[in-house]
Formats: sequence, C-alpha cells, structure tokens
Amino acid sequence: MVVGALAFAACGGGDDDDAGGGYVEPKGPATETVTVKAGNIFFDPETVTAAAGVTKLTLQGIAGGHTLVFDDAYPGFQLEISGDSTDAKKIDLKPGKYTYYCDVLGHRAAGMEGTLTVK
Repeated sequence: MVVGALAFAACGGGDDDDAGGGYVEPKGPATETVTVKAGNIFFDPETVTAAAGVTKLTLQGIAGGHTLVFDDAYPGFQLEISGDSTDAKKIDLKPGKYTYYCDVLGHRAAGMEGTLTVK
C-alpha cells in the first residue's frame, strides 16, 4: 500500500496544485491586467511593460494551442490556451526584464518568444 501511495505522489497525484508545476497565485487583488494574444507562432505584443506588484496576466488565443511560460523567473507559472480560449492567473511581478515563450514543441524555435519589462 505504501508503494502505491509513493507512486501516486511521484506522478503528481494527491495534491491541489494545478498543472503549472505547483505555482501558487498571490493573494489579494491584481493592480493591473496585462493581455498577450497568441496565434499562429506569434505573441502580440512581443514586448510588454508592467508595474511591479500583483498583476493579472492573460493569454488570449487567436488560433492553435499555445502556452506562456517564463525562463527561470517564475517556476511553474503557465498559461495555456487552445483556439480562441483565454487563460489568466495572477502573478507577483518583481522589477526586471523577463523572457516569456511558448513551450509547445517547436514554437519557441520558430520565434514564439517575447519580453516582459517590469518597472
């Protein structure tokens, strides 16, 4: 019975975390909303500016299946859309410059990448 429980836990079962690798949204209201559109191997805009603090980051789909994840800065954070759907999460942004990209196989290599500047 212990082996079964360990195997279940190792596969990510048994917790309330979302598919975003355990990312936990910050508490409290967002001070602003930033929307990025995703389509056929592009983000619009490719360069986004936001204020430091809790922000609602929205990925709005135009076509295809896409994600928005960050290079190392916000582990486990992921937005995911399919077709014309929308996904949004709050994120506590710290000042700096961050690269976001689509981690669907081949999309980043094809140029689906952007920059978020937080002031």
